[in-house]
Amino acid sequence: MSLEKIEVEVKLTVAHVNTILSHLAKGAYNEVADLIAHLRGQVVPQVASAQKSANVADSSAIETDATKSETSAV
Repeated sequence: MSLEKIEVEVKLTVAHVNTILSHLAKGAYNEVADLIAHLRGQVVPQVASAQKSANVADSSAIETDATKSETSAV
């Protein structure tokens, strides 16, 4: 099996991904377009999911605080 066919998983921050994409954007379109599309295709859903999870966690914290306030007031 060729090494080019092996998939790897790399964990990066959004800032790192943005830096990589910024540098790739300076390349010749025909050489980087597929790579940029592939990166975006993996990153965008992950970021959206993380944001959704963070919003749910924030909402839970707010509800918990509100519940505590109601309980203390009684």
